[in-house]
Amino acid sequence: MKKHLFLLSILSISFLTSYSQIKLSLLDGKQIKLESYVFHNYEGYIDYSIMKKNGKLKNSYADFDDIYSINLNGVDSIMYQQLVEEEYTIDEMSRIVIARQNALNEYKPWWAFASGLVVGCGSLFLPVSGMTYMLVPIVYTASMAFVRPSNSIIRKRHEAEFNDDLYVYGYRSTGRKKIFKNTTLGVVGGIFVSGIILSTLYLTTEE
Repeated sequence: MKKHLFLLSILSISFLTSYSQIKLSLLDGKQIKLESYVFHNYEGYIDYSIMKKNGKLKNSYADFDDIYSINLNGVDSIMYQQLVEEEYTIDEMSRIVIARQNALNEYKPWWAFASGLVVGCGSLFLPVSGMTYMLVPIVYTASMAFVRPSNSIIRKRHEAEFNDDLYVYGYRSTGRKKIFKNTTLGVVGGIFVSGIILSTLYLTTEE
């Protein structure tokens, strides 16, 4: 954890709780508005609180290795460091993180949810025996884990950054996760809906 002791010089103190405007940026692109936070330098993490929609505070934590920066009143403190030559430099990671943030905010693969819903719902009506019908949604979901946003989508939204391989990599990596998540939710929802339909049909037939 010695690599993160530089925070002492950046933030001046090892224990900090603040109610200013604070934004935590993670390496995966997530940005979290904090109410307060506390550094645990030797343990290698921070714990923080966020305001939920119901007005109550929720406590959580983040490891230093997962954090890109903390923005306090508009001023960024970069926590990411390149420790070995094979890792991304700060500039390279910055481009990747920005791309991931953009993908999280703007990329909405609803088609993945819709297609998953159709596959999940339709699989239970296949003319197969036993649990064989479950193979279709499982295989479909697994295959969608490798689907990424197309070049045309990225070029349309970010023409200036399209020739930046690191930016494209960051955008696609996050977009792929969103596609897989939406597909999984759709498949599970489809199986649930088809289960209700089959149960209703069965009860109707019994009557």
